Parts: sequence; C-alpha cells; structure tokens
Amino acid sequence: MDKTILIREYFDDFQEAFASFDGSRVAAKFSLPFMAKSLDGSCTIFDTRDRLSAYFQAFLDEYGSKGCHECRYSELDLNWLGLESALATVSWSLLGDSGEPVMAWTESYLLSIVEDLVLAFATIDHKAGNDTPGYVYTDEKQVQE
Repeated sequence: MDKTILIREYFDDFQEAFASFDGSRVAAKFSLPFMAKSLDGSCTIFDTRDRLSAYFQAFLDEYGSKGCHECRYSELDLNWLGLESALATVSWSLLGDSGEPVMAWTESYLLSIVEDLVLAFATIDHKAGNDTPGYVYTDEKQVQE
C-alpha cells in the first residue's frame, strides 16, 4: 500500500481515537519508547504503555473540561526520511459541541512505517510561525506562547 495513504489513515484514525477520550486508545498510536517535546523545550520519554496512556488521558481530560469534543487535523506536510520513516507536521483544531474551534496548535511527528503499520516514536509541539502561539484558546486565554 502507498505509504502516504497509510500516514493519512494514521491521522484519520487518530481523530477517532481522540473522540473516544480513552488515553489507552490514543497511546496505541505510539511506539515505546516514545519522546514528547513540549513548547517549553522539555522532553519526556515514556517507556511503559501505562505511563503513556496516563499522559494522553491527562490531555484528553483537560481538553474535555474545556469543551472539546473532537479534533481535526489539516495541513499535513510530509518529509520522507528514507523508506520507512517520515516527519509529518499537522495543524490540530479541537472543536466544541457545535463544531466551533476551541483550541489549535501545530505538531510534528516522527513516524515509523513498517509492514503497513504506522507508529509515532517522537512528537514535537511547536509554533506555526514566528508570531503564532503554539496553543491558542478561542476564549482569549493563551496557555503557552
């Protein structure tokens, strides 16, 4: 199967995993060990499925408390790193009940694609541009800039 299609399917499924609000379901999209780099430059490495699931569950709980009910990705940009790895950058929008955007950010994923299985082994939260905050809430509250 075309690996670009597999990556699109990865992010399509990620949207469904988010909608489940189940940290274990989201964590299944990532390999172990996994590294997450935040906007503040800190890196966290996860080496157990339980820790990774708890990490994602905390985010899902926070997003739910802010009225987010679904997520959508856009602006998928792929850069291939050989035949079995890629750097994928997407813009995420978290949406409320009526489909209005509540929160948005840009994130890059280091992906491994082996035998039609796509898993992220690292992510990097980053600003979309020099003047764009990494996380934006539509209620004027910006968490990180």
